[in-house]
Amino acid sequence: MPSRTLTLLNAIGCLALTALVVAHWRRERLLDHQLTTLRTELSAASHKAEEEAEHRAALERDIAALKQAIEATQQAAESSATALAGKDELATRLQAELAAAREQLTAWQTAIQQRDDRILSLDAELAATRERLDQAVANLRKAASR
Repeated sequence: MPSRTLTLLNAIGCLALTALVVAHWRRERLLDHQLTTLRTELSAASHKAEEEAEHRAALERDIAALKQAIEATQQAAESSATALAGKDELATRLQAELAAAREQLTAWQTAIQQRDDRILSLDAELAATRERLDQAVANLRKAASR
């Protein structure tokens, strides 16, 4: 083979190798760029996941606080219902006692009125008896002075 053919083949081989190196270099740059983009996305996704985890933890704390508040409210409502039932019972008992006291008062007023009527009639009888007694004493004095 002539030397010229070898030189030409060598030049073509160098060009082919240069083209191959440039193609690999470009591919490596593209892959490096994609890798950098993916790392950035991974970092952003990781950061977002941390934020979401913090948000989730805050929501869980809020839910726990709400559950405690609901339980406290339910207990207060039950306590209030029990107290209300007790007060209703007390009000019913007091109303019954008030009705009994009113009946007793009416009975006493009737008894007092009857007593007052009896006193008035006895006073009238006493006045009549005293008048008869005074009349009898006056008659005895007249009879004694004759």
